[in-house]
Amino acid sequence: MQYTTHLITTTMTNEIKILLIDDHEINSLFTGYMFNKLGIPFDIATNKKQALELITTNEYKMVLLDIQMPNHDGYDVAKAVRKIDPKIPIIAFTSLPEEEVLPKALHSGMNDYLLKPRAMQELWGIIDKFQQSA
Repeated sequence: MQYTTHLITTTMTNEIKILLIDDHEINSLFTGYMFNKLGIPFDIATNKKQALELITTNEYKMVLLDIQMPNHDGYDVAKAVRKIDPKIPIIAFTSLPEEEVLPKALHSGMNDYLLKPRAMQELWGIIDKFQQSA
């Protein structure tokens, strides 16, 4: 299942488009709600194949990547995304503890970690962090 949302946004967020890779529909809906509230356009992929197709046909400023998915873990997906776009910020977006995820995430090519669910302010903070460095 793929969700695509395009929004009329402010100038600040107009340059941001995020790819969320998450197989869990409730998590995707909640995160999509937060993106809508922040005025951020986004696409959702529910598996590795969809994610790679979207990465090759769209321009994203960031990827939020779930770690636990049924056919491919997030580490595998991050490595595949890195082959297509070596510079895009990839954020591990998971409910697993940071100490368990972050070392593997960084080793697989991810840039940071965000525990879900997070408040909108924390999500905006991590988006802004990588937007400023772009």
